[in-house]
Amino acid sequence: MPTRATLPVTMGLIVLCGSACAQEIDFRGWEDCPGLYVWLVQPVELWEAGVLSVECVPVRDHVSGQHALHLVFPAGRTAAGVAVYRPPAFAVRSRAGYQGLSFWVKGDGSEGVGVIGIGDGRSSDPRASFLLRSKTWQPVRFRWNHFDAPIQTPGIPSLFFGVTSDTKRPTSYIVDRLELVRSVEASDEDVALREAGAKAAKLVEVPPPKDLSAFVTNREKLARSRALVAAKKPLRILVLGDALAQGGALWNVPTGVRPRYLFWGAFEQELKRRGVDATVTPVFVENPEDAAGRIDVLLARTKAELVVVELSASRIGADSTALRARAREADRAILGACGRAGADVIALGVPPLPEQFRRADESAILIEEAARAGVPAADFARLSEARGIGFQGEFYATPDQLNCQGHLLLAKLLVSALATP
Repeated sequence: MPTRATLPVTMGLIVLCGSACAQEIDFRGWEDCPGLYVWLVQPVELWEAGVLSVECVPVRDHVSGQHALHLVFPAGRTAAGVAVYRPPAFAVRSRAGYQGLSFWVKGDGSEGVGVIGIGDGRSSDPRASFLLRSKTWQPVRFRWNHFDAPIQTPGIPSLFFGVTSDTKRPTSYIVDRLELVRSVEASDEDVALREAGAKAAKLVEVPPPKDLSAFVTNREKLARSRALVAAKKPLRILVLGDALAQGGALWNVPTGVRPRYLFWGAFEQELKRRGVDATVTPVFVENPEDAAGRIDVLLARTKAELVVVELSASRIGADSTALRARAREADRAILGACGRAGADVIALGVPPLPEQFRRADESAILIEEAARAGVPAADFARLSEARGIGFQGEFYATPDQLNCQGHLLLAKLLVSALATP
């Protein structure tokens, strides 16, 4: 399995494609880290019901690159949402010189109908449909005039994938090799791509880990909190989190229900589902030094039995030996204050994906300091890499922010620290 050291080059290319004005097309992220820059857009009632009507799962089954994106539409009575691919810049800056859009699809053998559209999935957005009958890889090519409405923009800000409202769910399909084409006729590459797809179909998919507690160290030191959870007694939890805890990337989730899809809100809900009268108080901090300066007051105010300290990375452009040293000192102060207050503590490290922008990995420093102090730690880096490098798009919306699936997994990781698997 590749190590994390192999990812920066790939991720750097993803970001460069999104930010360099010379680039016309930004589909590389779909190939290198499927799921990155993909957001779920669905009716408000589904968000309020706690339903994710589309799941995005990177898979090894592909026709090019190393991965493809599996879009899964679970059973439901109301219309499913769509998966919107919106990279940092336009997905396509200019369509000039191209006849249309091409991609490869592997259906589930059902009578369902898939949908690709230009935009964020609004009812007025241009769209075209394709069949899901074939369980082998097939090319799909659309001229611009094949879409059901004129495409009004010279470029394509975003694309979306879904299924028609009358498609019976559950259903699913895999998408790969998304590109603009100068001809919609059969390509000389088609035979080779079909052969590559047939070969990749034999690859064994690595399943997600079942026991998330394997990614938590020193669980035994959470004896007090674990006892309260086991006895289903009230548990006061303080969560100190940085920008990631605020969910800045979750523009797709309605503001009123957003907390339940952030890891700290989902953590509280999961504990309550288990019969624990948990109260989670989130406090957002700018950096470790900010958290260290406020921790004593917050502990006294909340009287928390458990503190979760979540750190990810510094702001873009902020990385130096002095900054990392200050972060390390602040982490020690935070963990020490929790110990003096008699509160259990979990150090929660959620690193950004490697990219071209210079940052300090504050999550790694936090995990190191927790290990040095013998403090329980939950390491999302190892968990997100459990299936391999390049699969993290299942959980990351952008290189420095989690998507809904990532936040919900993070909540389950925290629960695994307190409850028997």
